Amino acid sequence: MTNADGEPVNGTLAKSVWTPQFPFRLNRSYTVVSTLDGPAGTTKATTKISTLDAETNVANLLYDGTQVGAGMPVIVKFNNEVVDAGMRKAIQQAMTITTTPAQNGAWGWIDNGQLMWRPETYWQANSKVTVSGKIAGLPTSSHRFINDNISGGFTIGDVRILDVSITGHTMTVTKNGTKIKTLPITTGKDGFATRSGTKVIIERDSSLIMDSTTVGIPAGSPDSYKLDVKWAMRVTYTGEFIHAAPWSEGEQGSANVSHGCVGLSMDNAKWLFNLCRAGDIVNNSGSNRTFKPSEGIGCWVYDWAGWQKLSAV
Repeated sequence: MTNADGEPVNGTLAKSVWTPQFPFRLNRSYTVVSTLDGPAGTTKATTKISTLDAETNVANLLYDGTQVGAGMPVIVKFNNEVVDAGMRKAIQQAMTITTTPAQNGAWGWIDNGQLMWRPETYWQANSKVTVSGKIAGLPTSSHRFINDNISGGFTIGDVRILDVSITGHTMTVTKNGTKIKTLPITTGKDGFATRSGTKVIIERDSSLIMDSTTVGIPAGSPDSYKLDVKWAMRVTYTGEFIHAAPWSEGEQGSANVSHGCVGLSMDNAKWLFNLCRAGDIVNNSGSNRTFKPSEGIGCWVYDWAGWQKLSAV
């Protein structure tokens, strides 16, 4: 068997049934040449086949080709959810991961649209992660199939951990296990408590417009705001950031006055922004409001035993 480009398609023949090593691709044509040996001699038969032109589901490998922090899991995000447990299992079994140096870890479905692989503990500094998935053609519903294989990976730099004390109004910054700075901060005030738990920096923007209407606070409310914020690092999808807050420098280190973000002085925020990368670990402690896995890159909410239970295999 060959594809439309003349490339061989590997498979196995057993009991007169030929099975491809990997699923056929959607909306493709193939050529099959069968050699039949019998008493009358050898005959060759050529057959053209084509696969279904169906709806597709795109799988994206997030943070591919970048250097990330020690808390960043491998994230395969699907445009459409994979609701069926058997289909999630088949996708997971088609994935492979290589880590240098070797590190123990596991796949888990944090929801029906995101397959993640995280190490048992945080990545070691200067690790290399390579990911591949022979998933093209696998179904994700009764009428939708994955359109392409995925491959790629990322590297880890230094291990940076930000420990945020919500009640102590401080952030302790460590790099490769050594404390390098303690910064005065402010966090969420009453009614807007900063979430406790282990978060991961999702993205960084040197300048960002923050509008309270995007987090459910209407314009005209006493708590409404629309600000051009500098040195912003997102830690939740629900609107929590670490950023410069020059308007609250008088309270930083002594009081919590924000709408849930971690606020720093302009100089401290710029220093931290330049130090950090997406994937750096942010440990928050001191509030009764708990960070939920769906509110960000939530794989570290689970202990190791709990994470392994999210595997589809």
